[in-house]
Amino acid sequence: MKRTYVKDLTEGACTIKGYVEAIRDKKIMFLIIRDVTGAVQVTIEKDKCPEVYAEAKKLTLHSFVSIEGECVFSTYVRNGGKEIYPTAIKIMSIAEPLPIQSDSAQDLRMDYRWIDLRDEKKAFMFKIQTAFERYAIDFFNKNGFIEIHTPKITALSSEGGSEVFEIKNYFGQKAYLTQSPQLYKQMSMMAGFDKTFEIGEYFRANPSFTSRHDTEFTGIDVEVSFIESHHDVMDIEEALLKHIINGVKSEFNEEYKKYFGRDMIQLDNEIPRIPLLEVYDILKKEKNYEVPRALKGDLDPDGEKLICEYVKEKYNSEFVFIIDFPAKARAFYSMKKEDDATLTKTYDLLYKGIEITSGAQREHRYDVLRQNIIENGIDPENMKEYLEFFRYGAPTHGGFGLGITRTLVKLFDLPSVKDVTFLFRGPSRLTP
Repeated sequence: MKRTYVKDLTEGACTIKGYVEAIRDKKIMFLIIRDVTGAVQVTIEKDKCPEVYAEAKKLTLHSFVSIEGECVFSTYVRNGGKEIYPTAIKIMSIAEPLPIQSDSAQDLRMDYRWIDLRDEKKAFMFKIQTAFERYAIDFFNKNGFIEIHTPKITALSSEGGSEVFEIKNYFGQKAYLTQSPQLYKQMSMMAGFDKTFEIGEYFRANPSFTSRHDTEFTGIDVEVSFIESHHDVMDIEEALLKHIINGVKSEFNEEYKKYFGRDMIQLDNEIPRIPLLEVYDILKKEKNYEVPRALKGDLDPDGEKLICEYVKEKYNSEFVFIIDFPAKARAFYSMKKEDDATLTKTYDLLYKGIEITSGAQREHRYDVLRQNIIENGIDPENMKEYLEFFRYGAPTHGGFGLGITRTLVKLFDLPSVKDVTFLFRGPSRLTP
């Protein structure tokens, strides 16, 4: 008989497949069987089904099974008022005693991540991630974007060599794992693609052990041509986020409330845009806080949290664009402002106290770009291949990279990106 998912059970004959979440064996044995859609009670009466009961006695928690039987509806039964009276149990595997429990330390749970994820709330978070990417792709399709897949092994370093993993022997050549598709998505603009996106994996050789950092992560990258400024890029990202967040809420809000006890965020209002230098003044006047001198030109974690608190209080927004960063603090490909060359047409998007996006208008003029590279202390010969992209015609363009895990960790208000990553990678985490 064809498998039926728990959520689709109706009265009558059925076959379900899943793992044993709970066992209660008294005069009657009760099993709770869970699949990816939910859980259902299986009721086994020893006197009526001795062979089935004998097989069920072999089961341990988290053993995987296939069960045939009759589904009936009852108001006395939990898990949706459905229960199954089995006629046959096929054991796929018997589980050994579990090495972790739900309250085990996170590092231990990470060692056994595949068991840790046998939890309906955690499975739900990955359903949300799936929907997050699905709504993003829907937005791109509706707005004429072209999807690209950039190489993850490259001879180029998008930041001039910082925080990259070097491949020691790539057939006798020096190569790196890409930090982002930055340079290649810019190349797609020179190809005349006009608007492109990529959802992919990227790598950062960052030795940080914070709750927001990882060495491998998934991001949504976007690049668009013929823009006037970084505000055009922010307009696109704001529209994208509204489409994703409001779409996900319309589909999953009730289930979200079940697990998190509140409604999912709705994004309707315009996201405030505040120049960085104004942010410093706001933090000093409104929060009595000054960003440490060594970090001026950017925001430190405390500054990010405090400005988000201020924006929530003043504008009732969980999001804020911080714009116009100093040139010395931004990448060489950032375009400088016409009225003040010490500042750039760049931005960060903060959500509930952390940066989830970095974006900008890029410098598209070959001579200016080459000079920027020199001023950043990079040998232009090392960026020769990248500079070639701009020698044969280049439109104005800009784009952004949106970190999916950082966005989701704040959407769920969880402690660490580890909680929303299938298999986390960090300086001390290379397994499983």
